[in-house]
Amino acid sequence: MKWIMWFVLIIVMLIILAIVFYAANFFINVALFRDNKWYDTTGHKMMNPDNFNKGKSKYDLVEVEQNKIGDEFWQRSFAQDNWLVVDGGKLYSRLIIPYPESKKWVICVHGYRSYGQRDMAYVAAKFAEDNYNILVPDLRSHGKSPGNIIGMGWLDRLDLLEWIQEVIAIEPQAEIVLFGGSMGAATVMMTSGENLPANIKGLVVDCGYSSVYDEFSTMLRSAFKLPAFPIMTAANFLATKKVGYSLKEASSVNQLAKNQLPTLFIHGTGDKFVPHQMIYVNMEATNGVKESLIVEKAPHLSSFIYEPEHYFETVFEFIHRYC
Repeated sequence: MKWIMWFVLIIVMLIILAIVFYAANFFINVALFRDNKWYDTTGHKMMNPDNFNKGKSKYDLVEVEQNKIGDEFWQRSFAQDNWLVVDGGKLYSRLIIPYPESKKWVICVHGYRSYGQRDMAYVAAKFAEDNYNILVPDLRSHGKSPGNIIGMGWLDRLDLLEWIQEVIAIEPQAEIVLFGGSMGAATVMMTSGENLPANIKGLVVDCGYSSVYDEFSTMLRSAFKLPAFPIMTAANFLATKKVGYSLKEASSVNQLAKNQLPTLFIHGTGDKFVPHQMIYVNMEATNGVKESLIVEKAPHLSSFIYEPEHYFETVFEFIHRYC
């Protein structure tokens, strides 16, 4: 009789294990691959960062006006398409040089499943008001850049190193600020732990996650209503096999621990895609000069929509003081 109980228990455990790995594999395919039919038809309603900003408000009009300003700036005569050959593929960026004699540069990095113009055109226009030249890349598997695997900042940090060299090739004396939002903020934070040239003067990171593992755990609970454990344990194992990196090693916190650069951390308390509490974990990790801007009730990547004047005043005061 006892052996029957053990047999049943083993069968139940195997069934549970199979369900866990099925769920983890499904999640990894949806979250980390650009081309996914389920995401295109259904998943985008649950996982698109925009869909975590619920409700109509006066801020919709502000966003429309900002988008109009950004799109017009994007098409100015001093802006041009730029391509970078990396690993046999051509990555896209918009190169905007309104001040050819200026040494001030910023690289603006967009968020998850978005692209440079959409997230960063208005930000680029604001930096131009402060005499900056700008490079805005489309990360791999986003926008006009090729690829199918989404790097979540970890793979992208290596491409950002190449974009930095692209700017230095244009202006060897460039003084560069790295600005990122959402996954772009994670990209900047993950890059901060690499061996950066002296041209990099400071970082501005808006609503970046502490690690991909932590962010996906949040996404599982909020979007799929599933427990993080044990699914994330299996997902971490599968990610290493399928996309070439561990969700735990893709850590902003671990990279920030090697960072000595001045860093401004920004987050909105209404962010339901990347919990705003992650800003405190990220700030604690860095060794450089650090300051923060918390915008009350602002949803994901919306702080400069909710408090545009205060937002950019804070950004440029920080840059002028430390960078």
